[in-house]
Amino acid sequence: MTWLKIVSILLVIDSIIILFRPDFLKKYAAVMAEGAKIYLAAAIKAVVGTVFLFGVSDKCTFPQVIMIFGILAIAGAVFVIALPHNARTITKWFAVKSSFTLRVFALIYLLVAALLVYSA
Repeated sequence: MTWLKIVSILLVIDSIIILFRPDFLKKYAAVMAEGAKIYLAAAIKAVVGTVFLFGVSDKCTFPQVIMIFGILAIAGAVFVIALPHNARTITKWFAVKSSFTLRVFALIYLLVAALLVYSA
């Protein structure tokens, strides 16, 4: 199993956890919005994007999808590093949303993560 498939499966697991326990996302968002912890999120995002970009091979079902999400993840990491105040604002926005809203986002997240698993 490649790193790409492993990371994609971890994203599916993460989305399922958020779907059933949106309070975890609220706590995580509140913690990450404080101090320099937002840069940890940027580093994780950059690593995931790098795994997606370098993990693409001929065996992938839809390599373009994986490359697009890799580029978006790296662009998101650059955004967090370049504009940390705006990134904190977005993170705090997630921390105050209702559980229903977070579950809707988690469902969308699950669909995208499942697409990545299928594409890998």
